Amino acid sequence: MPRPSPPPVARLAAAALALLAVTPALVTAQPIVVQGLECRGDDASWRIDASTVSAHYVASAPRKRDVVFRGGLQALPGSPAIIVWRGDTTHLPRETVVLAAREEACRLALPGLPAGTHRALLSIRPGEAATGCCAVRAGYDARVAPLANLAAKPAGDWVRELPDLLPALNACAGRMGTRFKAVTFAQAQGTAVRVRMRDNEGKTVECTVDAAGRGTPTITAAEAVPGATGPWWYPAREPAPIVACGRLERAQNARGALIGYLQYDPC
Repeated sequence: MPRPSPPPVARLAAAALALLAVTPALVTAQPIVVQGLECRGDDASWRIDASTVSAHYVASAPRKRDVVFRGGLQALPGSPAIIVWRGDTTHLPRETVVLAAREEACRLALPGLPAGTHRALLSIRPGEAATGCCAVRAGYDARVAPLANLAAKPAGDWVRELPDLLPALNACAGRMGTRFKAVTFAQAQGTAVRVRMRDNEGKTVECTVDAAGRGTPTITAAEAVPGATGPWWYPAREPAPIVACGRLERAQNARGALIGYLQYDPC
């Protein structure tokens, strides 16, 4: 006699358990979302670099302009996919920018730039609509990244002491200014803290500063440590870092305030 088939609910449960057993990465993978747009006009007369919170617009025609907008972006699924960025100027008179980018291969109008992925339509003022090409910046959604359990980190992980090191990290990052990318290691040495940082060109520098962040940090060139492990630390500021590999975690202090982002296995 043939064995009776399990009821549909039991079959579905068994299938779900089998899927979880063979594909754990699908459950734990961090989602990749659009984080910004880098767009150039077809005639190279304008550019706009937009993040999730602001956009910097520079134009040479029909007149010179250098304007910052505050706003946000929205990704519209479909075929082709469309990304819309809308925001207002941070000063009077108030102006509104609308940038619509449709998924379509294109060529940015400046030499040395990679091929674009989205055709752009930009509108700020009546009679000033323009077309262009955009490259999309995408990465993990930092707002929903898992929270780091600092106390449970292994003994060799330098971020176990992150709350105590934070004043020094912020001081060193501020001293680097726009060249700063991430902190790769930090360690207290008496009343000072030694901080290793990576700049935007991939160079390693070392910063020494008072543990409380007081005084002027001293920055010197340094060699990268072969085989160095541990996460990179990014400051808690907007926009959040664009990270598309490894694992991104949010770090908080004892009061629940965000104190930075941690990237494990950076690429």
